[in-house]
Amino acid sequence: MKEINWIQVGLGFLSGGAFGAFIKQYFDNRRNRVQPVGHNVEIKSFYNSVDNKLINSEVILQDDTREYKFSILYTGTIELLNTGLSDYPEFDFGVTASDKIKFLHVNPNTSDRHHVADLKIYPSLQNQVNSFDITLKPFNRKDKYSFDILLTSDIKEISLADIQISSSKPIKWVKLVSTTDAILEIANKTFLEIVIGQAIKIIK
Repeated sequence: MKEINWIQVGLGFLSGGAFGAFIKQYFDNRRNRVQPVGHNVEIKSFYNSVDNKLINSEVILQDDTREYKFSILYTGTIELLNTGLSDYPEFDFGVTASDKIKFLHVNPNTSDRHHVADLKIYPSLQNQVNSFDITLKPFNRKDKYSFDILLTSDIKEISLADIQISSSKPIKWVKLVSTTDAILEIANKTFLEIVIGQAIKIIK
């Protein structure tokens, strides 16, 4: 019985249409899955005089008509990154916070003039809201949008659980690694490397 030359069989498979069909089916299956969209929310305390018993101070912000006083202010950033395999001519999503949180300002940051973030309602001093909707045009693969936010609250400390991001699109939200988390991760790795290095020296 003649032996089978598996190398020739493999080369024939790779050079034939079967392999191309296999690869196409693989990427089609990946595209048909629920696509992931990365998101991250970072909130930092900007001003808080609630616990200050000595001086009851407030920050005054002013628009064209009146002054607004705040004892608690937070700044933050919302980031979205298309980590999937689908391109969206338009991508709608919403930001919703608890009733005790009010957005005062939202500033979109886009990569160029061909990427637009359209807010249906702009939070402002006159229009303090706890939710708003945004349409990204477009939101293609690897596209990234970020939004600088200013907010106030009746509670002393805002947690990430108090701000939710949602969309009617059939997507899967995945957590992006924040800049702070990345720095801490690098610092922790460096610290471990130093400790391990010292331990090895002691053993030697």
